[in-house]
Parts: sequence; C-alpha cells; structure tokens
Amino acid sequence: MKDRMLFNTCPDGEFFGRVYEIDYICRRAAEKPAPAIFLFGGRWTGKTELLRRVFHGLFWGQARVVPIYYQFKGYGSAEEFAEDYLKEVLKQYLAFRLRDARLVRNEVSLDKLDRLLVDNDLYDLADLAAIHREARRASDSTAALRNALSSPAMVSARSGIPVYLILDDIDHAACSDGQREAALSRELIDSLSLGPASFVASASTKRPLDGAAFSGSAEAMELPGLDEEVATSMMMDLGRQYGVEFDTEILRLAATRLEGNPMYLKSLVWAAAKSGVSLSTLKEFGDLYTQDLFEGNMGIALRSALGLRGINSLRVLHACSTSKRPLSDEDLSERFRLEPSELENIIEGLSEAGLVEVNLGSLLWAGGSVVKDFICFVYETRVKGRSAEEVRTYLAREILKEGFGFRGARAGLKLKDEVAEVMRSFNNQKVLKLLFRNQAFSARFKKGKGGDEGELTVPQSVGCFSSERLEAGEAGPPILVAHGFQNGRYDSGNEVVWIASVKDALSPVNIGDVENFLRRTQILRENFRAAKVVRWMVGREGFTAEAQKRIEAEGVFSSDSVQLKIIKEGLADKDSATRLKSSDKIAPVKEFEVVLPSSSKAELVAAKAVEEIGTEMGFDDAAIGQIKAALVEACINAFEHSRLKIAKVFLRFVASADRLTIHVQNGGVDFDSPSEPSDPIEAGAMPRKRGWGFELMRGLMDEVRVERVRGGAKIVLVKYLVKGDSSNGKEV
Repeated sequence: MKDRMLFNTCPDGEFFGRVYEIDYICRRAAEKPAPAIFLFGGRWTGKTELLRRVFHGLFWGQARVVPIYYQFKGYGSAEEFAEDYLKEVLKQYLAFRLRDARLVRNEVSLDKLDRLLVDNDLYDLADLAAIHREARRASDSTAALRNALSSPAMVSARSGIPVYLILDDIDHAACSDGQREAALSRELIDSLSLGPASFVASASTKRPLDGAAFSGSAEAMELPGLDEEVATSMMMDLGRQYGVEFDTEILRLAATRLEGNPMYLKSLVWAAAKSGVSLSTLKEFGDLYTQDLFEGNMGIALRSALGLRGINSLRVLHACSTSKRPLSDEDLSERFRLEPSELENIIEGLSEAGLVEVNLGSLLWAGGSVVKDFICFVYETRVKGRSAEEVRTYLAREILKEGFGFRGARAGLKLKDEVAEVMRSFNNQKVLKLLFRNQAFSARFKKGKGGDEGELTVPQSVGCFSSERLEAGEAGPPILVAHGFQNGRYDSGNEVVWIASVKDALSPVNIGDVENFLRRTQILRENFRAAKVVRWMVGREGFTAEAQKRIEAEGVFSSDSVQLKIIKEGLADKDSATRLKSSDKIAPVKEFEVVLPSSSKAELVAAKAVEEIGTEMGFDDAAIGQIKAALVEACINAFEHSRLKIAKVFLRFVASADRLTIHVQNGGVDFDSPSEPSDPIEAGAMPRKRGWGFELMRGLMDEVRVERVRGGAKIVLVKYLVKGDSSNGKEV
C-alpha cells in the first residue's frame, strides 16, 4: 500500500466538526482565480489540524493546483526564514510532482534538494538554491528574502499549474531582530499581495502582521470552538476510548464551559482517565477542571502560551479580564502608575498573544472564559497572596453554582436568540395583530371564540441588540432593543424602536414581570429619540390572567412561544407569508425532537415517530408511507456519512397548519451533495448508489434541501398537508 502520510495529524477518531471548513477551502482553492482567505481563531481551536488536512486533500485529491504548506515558527534572522521557506516550497513541489510523500515529511538539506532538482531536469528551480547561497555569502538578507518569496511564482511558471499556499500561524512571521522584523513582514505581505499564488493563512489575531497591510482582496473566516453537540460527541467518543464513565448532561456543561476548544476538551478527558475519575457528576467536573487548569495539561499549555512580561503585565491583564467595558490606556496608566513606554510594551505583548483587542487607545478582553479562570488563579496567588487551595475552592464553588442552573440558562439563551432573530427579520411585512395579542390569540384558538384582529405592519429592521449596557444592575428577564423605519421612509417621523422582554421559564409571565418591564421601558425610552416606541413581551409559557389584563390596558404587545413560532416561520419562509395574514390558516406549531443513537435499525424508530405525528396531523396512509420512506433514507444517509465513531442523528419535527417539516442533522459532518450531477452509467453496469438517495427523497417529498450549519449540514424534508395548496403548487 502506498505511503500517503504527509504531516502529523491527530487520529481521525479525535478529529471532529471541521469538515465544512475543509471542504470549503479545498473548493475555493480550485477556483480560477482562487480567493485569498485569512483564517482567524483562538489558540488550540484546530487551525493547524484543519490546514494540514486541507493540504492532504489537495495533495492527493486533485491536480489543478500545487499545494504548499508552510508553518511559521519565529526566526533568528530573515536569512534563516528565507532558507527554510525556500526548502519547503521546492521539496513540496517535487513531492507533488513525483507523488512521493516522504519528501514532504522528511528533512532535506538545500544541497541535497539542489541535486534532486537537477536529477529531475528542474534546472530553473535549482537556480533558486544557487541564488540563495550567493545572497547568504554576500550577507544580503533582502536578496535572500525576495528570492525565497518568489519561489512559488517560479514553481507556477515552471509547472504551468497555479500554486496554492497554505500558510499556518502567519502571525509568527517575525525574527528576533526588531529592525528586520518589519522588513520580513513587509516583504511577505507584498509577495502575497502582488504575487500570482493564492493562499489561505491562519492567525490567532485579526492583526496577523502588525505594520504591514494586505492590499489585495481577501475574505475572512472565523474558526470558533466546536458546536455544543459536536463537542459533546467528541468527549463521549474520547471517554469511551479511555474508559472514562460520564453523564451526557455533564459533558454538555463541560463543552459549554470549555468553549468547544478541542485542546481543552481532550485535556479534561485525559485528566479524568489519568486520575481514574468519572465525569458523571457536577462536582467531579468541577474538581477535574480546576485541577487540570491549575496543575495539569491546560495549566502548562496556558503558562507557556501567555508569556506574561512581569507582574504589571499580569495586573493589566487581570483588570481587562474582569472589566465589563473597554479600559482606556489612561485608566490603566493611572490605576497601576505605569510609565507610558512600559504600558505600551505590555499592551503590545497582550495584543500579540490575542488576549486583548486594542482599538483607539482602549483595551477589550478577548481571551475567553478558560483563560480568564487561569488569569484569576495566577493573579490571586501571585499578587493577592492567597493559597492555591483557597482559589481552587472559590472557582469550584462558582462552577457548581453555574452548573446547577445550566439547563435553564441554555433554554433562556435559545428563546432570547429566537426573539432577536425575529426582530432582525422585520422588513415591512404585514402580520396579524392576533399574533402579538396573547389574550386574543388564546380566546381565538384555545377557547374557540374571538374574531379577526386585523393586520400589523412591522418595520424594516436596522439592527437588534441587548439592553444590558443601558441597564447596569437591573434585575429581571433580558430585554432586546430593535431599531427600524416604517413605510419605507428613512426620517425621524418614521423611526421606530421595538423593546422586547423575554421570559423563558416554566412559569407564565405574571403581574410582577409586567410591572418590572413597564418600569424598565420607561427608563430605556429616554435613550432613544424615535417618534414611536413599541413594547413587546414574550413568555414561553404564556401569561397569567392578571398579567394579560394589565398588558392590554397598557397597549403592550404579548406573545407566547406558539405565537412566536408562527411569526418566525412566516417571516423566514416566503411561501408561508400569506399564513400571517389570515387567521383561518393559523394553527399552533408543534415541535418534537428525537435523538437517534448509532445502533442497527435506529431509523425505524424515526419512522414510527413520524407515522404517529403524520396521523395526528391528518395525512393519509399513502402520504405517511412516502414520508416514512424519505425519512428512513435521510437517516441512513446521515449515519453513513458521519465520521464519528459514536454517531448520533438529531431529528426535529415541526408540525404546522399546512405542512410537516423534518430536520435531519448528523454529528458534525456533511452529507453527499445533492447538487452534483450524477456520473453517466455505462451500458450493462449497475447504477451507483451515490446521489440516488436524494433523488428518492425528492420523488417522495414536496421539498428537499441541504442547509449548512455550524460543524456540518442538515437535510430538510417538507411535506404539504393541504391538497392543491395555491401557495406552493404541490399536491400530496
């Protein structure tokens, strides 16, 4: 079997949730011209792993571009960087041409590389090595640097194939000589801006080469932590590999607390395996986390990465991490009595480490919650003189308190996000007032009485944000503020502000909640000069009778979770827009969620569930059979294309008045693309399986689409209930 190993990568069983990003970069690399991409992400989010897998895919999977991977390391001189960069470009091109992976991963001297190039009749590329040696003898660092940086263009001209550069940790492109550092950055950026080679470059900060500006067109990609579901699946898989017992909800808490960072997640499971402790209780998680953060692998990694420059650097960093607002350099200088030059050096170091964002003389914390916990530990022990056990006890107590309310916090965040999404989607649509009057809605659909309430025209939304900054110290449910304009006119007379309260709890909105909202909105409206302010209360479990009466008297809009779902569906789906204008077609939306484990015939569980849902909705037997067949195919597709050993498939059924919508999502990987044309089938040959599943689903359902989601993709299946529905032209 041919040796296909290139650079060291983690085992496939420990790699999760970056398939979409890898596929996107590989596809963009093959375009003409390929765009430049800057990949930004915090430390240990998987940038290096992702780029090495991109290189592997381009090296073995195509011939349209020559992939060159280079990881910046920090250098003693520009000449040292030039020789290292030149060797990597030449040997990787030779490896790609000869299909020899050994040349990529093995160290090769410049002299040996020169001989290999001559042996393969690549004399013009061998000349690059000769020019470099001559520049070194003449101590001409600029000539050596420019010669090395021109090598991708020479390779492209020699081969006739474009070079695609994969530049890892480009923010480390600096040498120890301060005067030469700026020259290296400038020459590198100039070669990327003006050269013919396209590239993807990763960095931990959004200012990867301070003092040098890229003048070409480029797109930015953020690489955040793993999605909660993917991170939880990763920890489950690792737990099984290392024999660590766990509780799924505790792993969800850990995934959230550790921000989905792959290194943190692995470190926690490794710490559990090493200590022989399970991750089954909140206390076990708190103990393991604090132990590993202070004394284990996480603590060691953070100490080496942060590189704090003395006690004053620690003081400034701690102040930024605990402040809820940006801090000015004047505030910091006065608080810690620092000379401007010393503070400037401290800020420069913290910015280079990606711990703070610097903008117009103000500093904003950018390090994340895990780094914040570590900084707290170091500060309290080094500056305040507290014992490590005292600080550990304090942090463990806070983790226990946070974890106790974890489920409620997750639910609250979800509903708040839904309300924000609805307000951002306002675009002068007409919506039934009934959907913003909970008392009338309840009478119309729950008690069987009440009439049509007319229509409401929502504004064209400009944006939506939380009121937290405007309400320092206020208690009560979160409040969102959305700005917009009515009637398509952008003047003060048509400006409008929506102020929405969101209560996500198992209890309904009560009179106390209403009074709290009325008081807070009275204060908030002083911040806005809009001609009109609209107040809206959203409660997951509805409103008490006393609260409804007070809301109606004050002219405040009110919606429960059912009303919100109907509004959201209609605003997002153009085909459903007419449903928001007729109360005859509005019915409460019902949602059901099912998680399928990786086991034989798990898809039959989904088929049974959808049969019961379809029967309750009123689908006939033929339609239910079609839905079941399509869903089974979608589930099989999801399981087959998951790269997780402990694969799970997440199903969400949305039953509305005129349709059943089914969302099928797997654990962090992509499905087969339904848009790719099928290969022609040779005469007498059996048809290929790839792609036929989507054709089957399309034949059975009214709508089939694939949507990109964070960490993978999902299939959306839609079946219309109403026969001959004029809004969609489909028949069941």
